[in-house]
Amino acid sequence: MNFQRTALPAALLAITAAFAPAAAAQTTPLAPATAPPAWTVSSDETRGTVEIAATAKGGAVSFVGGCDKDAAPGILGAFSQYAGGGLRTDGQVESVAFYARGEDWQDAFAVQLRYVPARGAWIFAKPLSPVFLASFSRGATLAVVNNRNQEVFTFDLTGSTAATRALRTVCGLK
Repeated sequence: MNFQRTALPAALLAITAAFAPAAAAQTTPLAPATAPPAWTVSSDETRGTVEIAATAKGGAVSFVGGCDKDAAPGILGAFSQYAGGGLRTDGQVESVAFYARGEDWQDAFAVQLRYVPARGAWIFAKPLSPVFLASFSRGATLAVVNNRNQEVFTFDLTGSTAATRALRTVCGLK
């Protein structure tokens, strides 16, 4: 148990450290309004890692996340480039909700975020359960809602099926 307490935060920091600079460094122009932004997927089957990325609607926030088959099972990630006041910036863990939404349904998932000033990013405080993937792959949008029930930002889920497939195949997430 002691190993998990020290290894998990180290794994989270290492993975999000690798992902967050990539999101901050991206200068790809936004797609035209008629074509929704897609989730991009990059996998390395030899190393057992997958990176997924997307830009929120409106282009202000980036998400980079993924998995590592050698780390705790689940999805790790970080949001960057957010300039609003809807999320904590004091380094304390904040509970938010992810709402995966379809035309006539929505599923909610509790997620804990922690702001890391040196990275300018909100990282997952612990991995998101692989159960999330079923809703992620079939949804139309993913909204991040703070504990004051304010929608902070929203992502289009175009391309999330390919992202889900890679996360499941390469990292063994079920």
